[in-house]
Formats: sequence, C-alpha cells, structure tokens
Amino acid sequence: MPRPSTPPSRPAAPDGSVLVLTTDPLLARHVLSVVAAVGRAAREPASDDELRRAWRSAGAVLVGADSAARVADLVLPPRTEVWVVGRDDEQAATAAWSSRLRAAVTTLPDGAPDLAAALAGPGPGSGRAEVVALVGGSGGVGASTLAAGLAVTAARDGRRVLLLDTDVLGGGLDVLLGAEHLAGWRWSRFAAARGHLGDLGGQLPRCDGVDVLAVDRAAHDGAVLQADQLAAVLGSALASHDLVVVDLPRTTGPAHDEVLRRAGTVLLLVRADVRGVAGAEACRRELAPRCRDLRVVVRTGRGLRLDPGLVADALDLTLAGVLEEEAGLPVAAERGDPPGHAPRSALGRLCAGLLHAREAVA
Repeated sequence: MPRPSTPPSRPAAPDGSVLVLTTDPLLARHVLSVVAAVGRAAREPASDDELRRAWRSAGAVLVGADSAARVADLVLPPRTEVWVVGRDDEQAATAAWSSRLRAAVTTLPDGAPDLAAALAGPGPGSGRAEVVALVGGSGGVGASTLAAGLAVTAARDGRRVLLLDTDVLGGGLDVLLGAEHLAGWRWSRFAAARGHLGDLGGQLPRCDGVDVLAVDRAAHDGAVLQADQLAAVLGSALASHDLVVVDLPRTTGPAHDEVLRRAGTVLLLVRADVRGVAGAEACRRELAPRCRDLRVVVRTGRGLRLDPGLVADALDLTLAGVLEEEAGLPVAAERGDPPGHAPRSALGRLCAGLLHAREAVA
C-alpha cells in the first residue's frame, strides 16, 4: 500500500534578525551600529553555506557593496527586505547593484536615519501608547514624584511603561526610582537620533518594571533636548509601550511641542496657595493653546490651605486630583522604595485614580 505523501514543509517565519554581509571594516561598523540602535540582532555568516541557510530565515538582509558580487554569484532565491549598503563616497557603485539584487540602496553614514527607520518599521501596535505629560506650576511642587508614581503604578498593573525625563536641569527621575546606577542608555546616547528607533526597552535602565530615559548628568554639558531627538524617541515609544509618562520642565520650548501634541492629558501641578496659583497661571497661558486636555492637580499640605476646587476655578481648569503631603515619602525613598510603591498610600491612590480616569475616557 503506497504511503501517504508528506506535505511540503513551510519555510520558517523570519526570526527578526538582520543578515549583515560585508568584509569592509568601516562599513561593517556603520551597519552594525544601525542594527544595534533599532534593537535587532545581527548575523554575520562565516561561509557561503551558512549564508544560504540564513538567507530566508533572517528578517532583513544588508549586503555591503563590497560583497554584492559574491551574493549575486550565489543565485539566491528572491526575497524582500534586502538593502545594498555602501559608503557615502561610493554612491554610484552601490546603486549599480540595485536591479541585479532586487534591493533598495542606501549609503552610510548619511543614510543611517533612513536605514534605521526601514529596519525598525512601525511595528504592530504602532501608535497605541497613551501619553501623559506633567508640568510643575512652580518649583518643588512634586511633578517628578507624581510622574514616577504614575509610571510605577501602571507597571504594577501589567502595562509596559516608559518614563521620559525631559527636564535637563532637574534632579533626575532615575534618582527617584533608584535607577541612577543601573546600566543603560541616557539622553546623551540619542543626541543624533532621527526617525524611528525601534524598541528602546532593552537598552534603557529598568526599575520596578519601568523603562527610564533620564539625563546623563556625567555627560551633560548644558545642551538642551532637540525637537528631532525628542520626536524620534517619543515616536518609537508609541509603537512599543502602553504608556509614556513625560516629566516636562516648567518652561517648555519648541522641542516639547511633539509631547504636548501627542499627550492625551497634560497635568499641571499647583501649590494650594496664592503664590502657587500665580505661578501656575503663567504656565497655563503657555500650555493651553498647545495641548488637547490640560488639567490641574493641586498640591496640599502644611501651609497650603486653599481649597483645591477654588484653585482649579481660579485657573479655569478641570481638577484631576489632589496630591496630599506625605511625611513618609522621603523615608521610603531612603529605603529605595520608589514613588507609588505603596498602593494604599495617598500617592498610590491618586496615581491609580488618575490612570483609571484616563482608561474610562479612552
């Protein structure tokens, strides 16, 4: 009796790696830097047989202009996601291989942003992240503490969270979370960032389930964040995370417009006294025309006696919540407990309420 035929096996799905084919050391350095920046693994086959095996399984292929003839001679099966990559001073020679290899062409280092964007792609779930931004109406009002608390609370609920510190003159959100000594990229690493950067989560310090991008105080030389730099990081985070919490400086410049445009809610923290309201009014005038939903969180405590409802009315803003003074917060920080670590604390309850209110609106 004849044996039943076995259906042909399906080729394995691409594994997301990037096949890098070049023997040019300088070109290899540029290529591998782009691959690493978008968070993908590079594969460099040692032989033609290994190349053939990896040709179909790799998620993308980058063929150096120096290796294009070798790849063409192997007569490999057609596939998508192939680029011929050369040096900037070899544009004509690089472009000549496009039709033969049925590949896109780029040159490095000038073409690095475009190549990074192509390799990263928008990804599944692009644009799904919610953005919440926080601004202090005056110094020391607790905006950074509330930002960290929101991030920790959301991460505890199972959401993937990125906490962005955009105040280069602040004390550092990584310090609040106890992540200042953890390895990972800081803002200085993104000085030339452009386009889509891929999933940054594996490259950043991570503490209590929160990915943190903070200022590198050791490398900080007075530079400010640039619009393209901030837009690239934020745009990439929208594709990879569920929530992005942004701690904004009190004086926001043009670089922060992308955050204000993307934010579902901007929370303005205000001290419950006359000076606090006066300072917050200047912030309100600056922020209101630039964001969709500006709300106020009122900071109460010793010497802060104005009614939160009156504070909100004075600013003509919706009251989102009240941040009560907690004597135990500094002690908890000394123990290494980040803001929002205790769900039943006043801060923990406020953070949960703010997040649940946003979910109900969404």
